[in-house]
Amino acid sequence: MLSCVIILIVVLHTCLSELDLLHPSQPCTEAKDQNAYDTFLHQHLRKDTPNDPRKLREWQKFIDRINTWDRPIQSFLPFKEAGRVIAVCSSGGKVYRGNLCISKKLLTFFTVVINNRKQVKKVKVQTQHVILGCDKIKNKCLPIHFEANLNDAVPDNNKPDCSKAIANASVLSFEEVFYV
Repeated sequence: MLSCVIILIVVLHTCLSELDLLHPSQPCTEAKDQNAYDTFLHQHLRKDTPNDPRKLREWQKFIDRINTWDRPIQSFLPFKEAGRVIAVCSSGGKVYRGNLCISKKLLTFFTVVINNRKQVKKVKVQTQHVILGCDKIKNKCLPIHFEANLNDAVPDNNKPDCSKAIANASVLSFEEVFYV
């Protein structure tokens, strides 16, 4: 009897440790926030993003226009890379952990540092594997979160492509990227 209770406890513990209500255990599960993709676009992938890290005044005006002063460190992906960014949530990415996918290829992006006086302190160009949270929105697997890659992680080729994690999510064409 005691052994059955111990086995039950171990099984229950294992199941509950896999359950994370805030972060699904795999990419492309149904999003809790159906506006998360639009928020991702607003915060990270915009047509009007400046492209010169030396022009701090231009970045200052940009952050003022989009009103994201509450985020002391912000990352922006070049709009011309939109197709590759969106692909991280499918064939262009590997499962990282939870609902996160990591890009198979290096991507370049801008990191903007804001000081507490609402000023752009610096803008740096970074090139690394990008980690994105990917959820299913309207039956499409889309990025909903940009995760800092602080340890310069690389994709694990032994992990499945994010496209393999998609459960009944359709593949998204480039034309559909901004019309969800």
